[in-house]
Amino acid sequence: MVLPKVVYENLPYIYFLVSGGLLVLGDEWALVFSAGIFYVVACIVLVSRSAHRRLDKHKSKSFKYLFPELVYEYLPYTYGAIGIFALMSTVNPLYQFAAFALLILALRNLLCRKNNRAKAPSLF
Repeated sequence: MVLPKVVYENLPYIYFLVSGGLLVLGDEWALVFSAGIFYVVACIVLVSRSAHRRLDKHKSKSFKYLFPELVYEYLPYTYGAIGIFALMSTVNPLYQFAAFALLILALRNLLCRKNNRAKAPSLF
């Protein structure tokens, strides 16, 4: 089965929207578990697509990671999930600010990663 390109490219983001919608519907364990499953599947799809579409594969072999590569790949998504749950579960403004900052950090890491991986290899 082949999906149209518009659906295929946006499928992980649809999963994120479904995950958010399930979280908004209620706080029952089944809804939270289902939202977590949709979030994890979206993260896996985005990381695997990123790995296959990388243009800078030569850089990753010489770079020594602070974290194992698998942890490094999913770290921004983990920041985002922690930020979302903290933002939704607390009413303290200080914790909400920290959760918002964590979400901004996750978004920044994802945007920088996308920008760096989309560059073709260069001599400099």
